[in-house]
Amino acid sequence: MTLYIFITVFLGIIISYFFLPSNYIKDIDLLIDIILIITLFFIGIGIGQNKHIFKELKKAGMKVLVLPIGTIIGSLIGGALAGYILQRTLTLSLAIASGFGWYSISAGLLENSAGLEVATIGFLSNVIREMMAFLLIPFIAKKLSPYVAISVGGATSMDTTLPLVSRSASEEFVLISFIHGFLLSLLVPVLVQFFANI
Repeated sequence: MTLYIFITVFLGIIISYFFLPSNYIKDIDLLIDIILIITLFFIGIGIGQNKHIFKELKKAGMKVLVLPIGTIIGSLIGGALAGYILQRTLTLSLAIASGFGWYSISAGLLENSAGLEVATIGFLSNVIREMMAFLLIPFIAKKLSPYVAISVGGATSMDTTLPLVSRSASEEFVLISFIHGFLLSLLVPVLVQFFANI
């Protein structure tokens, strides 16, 4: 699966760069959103058909919060270390790391709070996180743990990387992945603003 993803992205880059005029696909974001919504709809149907998932989730209770909390802590520690290595301030490093892969909203918030340079760094770091998640989730889900694979996706585990979790792990992890991404997505604006304005 990882190889197919890499080849598909690479082919898209080559075709776009060499063969398509720059204004050929004006509404690419809209097209991506439509395809993503259709994919999520069918994943939702799959979740709804497996009623035992909801029973398992009810049994797990507050345990579903452990994974998002772990992802937040890990992301912030990673951001702090990267900021230290790159000689950036701790607060801005934490603000960038608080994007959790949601590059569009975090970049906008960072530009308003900390300027274009920080917003660009935030955008690129979160895009790279999502790209790495696409490449690593299938491998990590099979070789390490589906929980770790979900965590790698960050906020994207509720949308763009959810299909990967669905294919790479069992059905019970799809709902966990969605809840994980949903909770992180709620916290992105709060944490980015908090750290950027300290």
